[in-house]
Amino acid sequence: MPNERNLIPMEQRTPEEAREMGRKGGRASGVSRRRKKSLREAADLYLSLPVADRRMWNKISREGVDPEDIDNQMAMVVGLTQRAIRGDAKAAKIIVDLIGGQTAGRDDMAVEDDPITKSLKEEAENGLF
Repeated sequence: MPNERNLIPMEQRTPEEAREMGRKGGRASGVSRRRKKSLREAADLYLSLPVADRRMWNKISREGVDPEDIDNQMAMVVGLTQRAIRGDAKAAKIIVDLIGGQTAGRDDMAVEDDPITKSLKEEAENGLF
């Protein structure tokens, strides 16, 4: 764990030392960015795969979703929507965030005036979640 005696400000370091530290930081940043990109690509690939569970596929199909649109991403959206309909405020908040902060057809209504957002605020104030 660093403490004040171990920390040396950059302005007190030699230019070579500062340059080398900058190189190391740049390399570490690149590794981290590549790792995050790879993870995003893997998640995107998995979410685009068709639903493997036949019961889940049938359930989504009964909801009126086109069979070619039924994938893991759609399964997540359907699941979140069903939880929100049953009263899960966190699921409702996620859906509102997904669709851009406003419900469809209510572009003239501010997010603060949205009934779902009002409900979330009330529940938070009352300590319900």
